[in-house]
Amino acid sequence: MTEKRDLINSLAEPIDLFKLWFEEASQNEINDPNAMNLSTISNDLKPNSRMVLLKNFNKKGFVFYSNLTSKKGLAILNNPNVALNFHWKSVLKQVRIEGKIHKISEKESDEYFQSRDEESKIGAWASKQSSVLSNRQILEENISYYKKKFKDKLITRPTYWAGFRVMPNLIEFWKDMPFRLHDRLEYRREDNNKWVFNRLYP
Repeated sequence: MTEKRDLINSLAEPIDLFKLWFEEASQNEINDPNAMNLSTISNDLKPNSRMVLLKNFNKKGFVFYSNLTSKKGLAILNNPNVALNFHWKSVLKQVRIEGKIHKISEKESDEYFQSRDEESKIGAWASKQSSVLSNRQILEENISYYKKKFKDKLITRPTYWAGFRVMPNLIEFWKDMPFRLHDRLEYRREDNNKWVFNRLYP
């Protein structure tokens, strides 16, 4: 039943395996191979999810950026336990991650902010993310205001805009197999910071 597709090859470090899968997805996914679903928990213990973009990753974790006053920003500050999910339909693979989230350094956030397009930097200033927008024109006016404010000046990073790093304690790799007998490989981080892995039933 599995002869047409190879099983997942385990590696000592799950981040190394993620890197291989991410590179494969980057070559095959039509749009945004770095798109990931971020799930958080609100003050009243209700789950919420949305798509965000992974900006970099290493053995320390997975980094993305957000407005701290947005719905997700407030949820993150309230409860650091989050989950991520990558679904790459083009390569029939999925990666599920659970872990704790932390703000990255101001320096790292500043450096990334300055690498963004000018319009994106202005947008970070102009948008009150997740707040009610009664009229689109108000947003357009905010954009015009900040374009004038920063004309011929360095567009600095707003203090309410920052980067986050998800430090994983669980990473599950999922690969589509015939007859829904999918291959699943789960890594868990032990107290000594070492990873152990097990195959799971489909």
